[in-house]
Amino acid sequence: MTSATRNSDSDPDRESFLEELYQGRFRWDLIRDFPEQSRQDEEVGSAFIKEMADLLDERVDPDAVDQDKSLPEGFIEEMADRGYFKLQLDSGLGGHGLSHYNTFRVVEAAARWCVPVAMSIAIENTLGSGAFLPFVPEGPLHKLLRQHVLNNGLSASADTEPSGAANQSRTTTAAAIPGADAYRITGEKVFAGHAPVAGLVGVTATVGDGTDAQIREFFLRTDSPGVTTGQWHEYMGLKGFPNGHLRLDHVVVPASQMLVEPDTEHQVRMTATSSALVKRGRLHLIAAPSLAAARLCVQWIREFTRRRSIDGRSLGHFQEIRHQVAESLADTFAIETVSQWCLIPEDQGGRINLRFEQNAAKCITSELGWALVDRTMSLMGAEGYETAESKARRGAPAVPVERLMRDVRNFRISGGVNFQIDNWIAQRYILSYYYPEPDATERDGSHPADPGTGTAALNDRNLEHLTTVAAEVREFGRTCSGLARSHPARSDLLEKERTLILLTRLARELLTMSLVLARASAMTERGDDGGQDPADVYCTSARHRLTDLRRRLSDVSPPAVAGLSDAWLAGPDS
Repeated sequence: MTSATRNSDSDPDRESFLEELYQGRFRWDLIRDFPEQSRQDEEVGSAFIKEMADLLDERVDPDAVDQDKSLPEGFIEEMADRGYFKLQLDSGLGGHGLSHYNTFRVVEAAARWCVPVAMSIAIENTLGSGAFLPFVPEGPLHKLLRQHVLNNGLSASADTEPSGAANQSRTTTAAAIPGADAYRITGEKVFAGHAPVAGLVGVTATVGDGTDAQIREFFLRTDSPGVTTGQWHEYMGLKGFPNGHLRLDHVVVPASQMLVEPDTEHQVRMTATSSALVKRGRLHLIAAPSLAAARLCVQWIREFTRRRSIDGRSLGHFQEIRHQVAESLADTFAIETVSQWCLIPEDQGGRINLRFEQNAAKCITSELGWALVDRTMSLMGAEGYETAESKARRGAPAVPVERLMRDVRNFRISGGVNFQIDNWIAQRYILSYYYPEPDATERDGSHPADPGTGTAALNDRNLEHLTTVAAEVREFGRTCSGLARSHPARSDLLEKERTLILLTRLARELLTMSLVLARASAMTERGDDGGQDPADVYCTSARHRLTDLRRRLSDVSPPAVAGLSDAWLAGPDS
């Protein structure tokens, strides 16, 4: 068995930097020519963002949205009529034909003004009817989706169930109706973006039972008999974003409205099409607003440090403040870098597999974004924890740090709680290269460990970081091999969830360090040295985190976790 067939994201025709990293191979040659958005594409996106910014300034008061817990009346429909929910579709469908990265930029710009607006734009463009349309062959389902898109209809995608998103199976069932070319769907979905306002919804359901059971995607109208919608979930943040519950009570759906997909040899939690859309979609749903938050925070930090002083000494002259400012700028650079790498090559037709990186980007960007907001809250002190409304009453700058914190905390949960995604990545991807044991060709690799690193246009500190990353990647492969050898039964290692989570976090750090160094190098080769310092600051902090992760992995005498936890959970309520 070759590495190309070991998991669902591998592609025998396209190489992946992160897939190679998982196997302990550092492929600098795959990332050293870090992509840059073309000037023409950038101008197209900037023009659209300017138009949208003018509309948001005129129609949306973000403070009122947060307080009233709703977007302005009719605004979602207005966005639909303007084609904001089909940004990448062609003009024949009323779309704007934007690239992946320009769509990301639109969502990020909207999030800097009002995160709930950005979430509405992102959910429709990534998981709505228009997103599925290119994957559906000609026929009744394609016609249904196309007409809904032409009518500027709102749509939703419903997968998560009350029992929890971590479950491999789906309790929502689709039973074939004897004598009819139709299914009867019964179940309940939660946390479905745009479910309260959608006219058409995609629903995952289990078809068949036992070993023949398959998860399939059905599309049904929300005005169908047996469909109950309208109940909103009220989140801690994202006030005004329509997200809610969907109940299906023996809903009859024509068989032609099921998306027929080939079965896969690899176990997956959702259909292949949904999985691909979700992985890329998280860049828009999570990475884009995380970058928006980061950019807002570094702006607020600069304004705050310029106007504040302690005992007559400017705040920006203190060493610790300088550290926090620099780390905030470096983390922002890293979020932007990961996002660019995951999207721009697809726009430019690059022959590289980005599925692994797109899957990892959710945790990378959401954790960096959250850390930056938390750092901003602490740095700004009295102007952080206080609400914007309270600040305004006493005449302080009404910077909404508190609201942003509530919004951004969602991104470490939405699309899967981060620690569980780390666990899944290790189980389904990283371990797939070590069970069964790789053959000699896979283990040794057909590429040198760090080809071409001498050509990197990096300063001395960053060259040293690059050498360290290459060595750490090789060590990562040896660590994984050692774990597999010491756990001949894969099921035994699967039980060690903390170990698997630490492995994935190690890989994430190595990926992000590699990408920021590649981008800094490419920028310098284009005549811009502005990436060198952010890369150095980011990699310096990341190397400390790597040391801690390795120390935790090598801890052979963990604390009495099981005993303490089990005793407490089994004990009497106090």
